[in-house]
Parts: sequence; C-alpha cells; structure tokens
Amino acid sequence: MNTFVVGHRGACTLVPENTLPSFRAALEIGVNELELDLRATRDGQVVVIHDASVDRTTDGTGLVSELTFEQVRGLDAGDGAQVPTFAEVLDATTGSLQVEIKDPRAIDPMMAVLRDRPEAIARLAPTSFDEGSVGRLVQLLPDVCVGLISKDASGAVLDRAAELGAGRVLVGLAAVTAEFVRQAHDRGFRVDVWPVDTPDQVRRAVALDADGFTTDDPRIVAEAGFRVTDEGLVPVG
Repeated sequence: MNTFVVGHRGACTLVPENTLPSFRAALEIGVNELELDLRATRDGQVVVIHDASVDRTTDGTGLVSELTFEQVRGLDAGDGAQVPTFAEVLDATTGSLQVEIKDPRAIDPMMAVLRDRPEAIARLAPTSFDEGSVGRLVQLLPDVCVGLISKDASGAVLDRAAELGAGRVLVGLAAVTAEFVRQAHDRGFRVDVWPVDTPDQVRRAVALDADGFTTDDPRIVAEAGFRVTDEGLVPVG
C-alpha cells in the first residue's frame, strides 16, 4: 500500500500557515493532499484558521467567533497575506483537501460554499477531533470519506470511528503500532499518522504501512529518500 503526503496547513515551516502562499508552496514542493482548518466568524463566514483566537497567527487579537468577517479579513496573517476563505482555497488550489473542522459552526457555511461548487465535493477529505462534527459530516456528505482524529491509536478509536460512519482515522504517530494499522486496514479504514517532522519519521510512517502522514515541511520527503507521485511515495534510486 502506498503512503501519501499531506501538507499540514500548507508548508507551514516555510510560509505562514493556512494562507494561500503556504498552500501553493506545499503544492510546488509536492504533496498529495493539503490540510487546512475551518472556523466561522461572528457573522457566519467560513475562514481558514487553526486557533480559536487570531492572536498567534495574525497581527490582531480576539476570538474568531467574536469577530466579523470584515475584521478578520483586515488582519495580516503573515508576510502580508490575508486569512483566506474556504472558497478561495478551493479556487486557488488543486487536488485533495483535508478539511479539519475546528468549530462545528463552520459546517453549515462550508456546505453553503459546496452548494455553489458541487464539483468540489469530490476533492474533500473532511476530518475533526469532535465526534459530533464527524457524525454530522458523514450524514451531510455520504459519498465522502470522513476522518476521525485522535492522539490515541487503539481498538476503541476504531470502534468509535465505525459507530460514527467514518472511513478514515488520523492518529498520533507516537501511539501507532504496525498491529494497529493492520487492524484498521482489516476493518476497512484508511490510516493517517501525525505529526511527521523528520526524515526518520517519514521512513517510520512508510514502514508502518500508513496510508498517509501530515508534515509541516514537505521537503523532508526527499531527505528521507522518497519522491511524491500521484500514487504516493516511491523510493528514489
């Protein structure tokens, strides 16, 4: 089974995270999927930002949920980039998008965007730590593989994912064993691991037979002796 590379918030080691330049940088280096985070503003617009507040990743302060879209839009998200909307990421990128729901309030405006762009649904790989969000995404997007994120890698995680109707589990690399991956595959799940920050961790993810891994710096794939293809990683040489 081939292992796919996911650019975490784009290429966030190199370019400010969750910005259009970061996503473009990851695609230029080479990834199979882009990971991004969705939250809703006070007035119900869906924006791409990880934290509940804007403090860490922009020059502003305050909770995303308490700021209007106009206020969020006026912030510098790094190197002059704006906090993008979900629609802008759809329009500016290609390929699969691992869309992590950070705020359940983001689901409805995300679906509104998809109603205007139904062809984009095939690109989506929605995920969440929040079990309620996972269950709702499964209901709203029945033809899409929805993922449950967990730091744990256990039979209980697989049981819960199955109960929710998820087809993918995204689990902490430190907790993963080859036996867990085998059990997950036997039960029909795709298995992704995170975080992968070093060449040795890339090699470990491949050795575990993980279906994918998330990295802040896609350059480490080449350092680990692999190259990215549409079918996943292949050894160089």
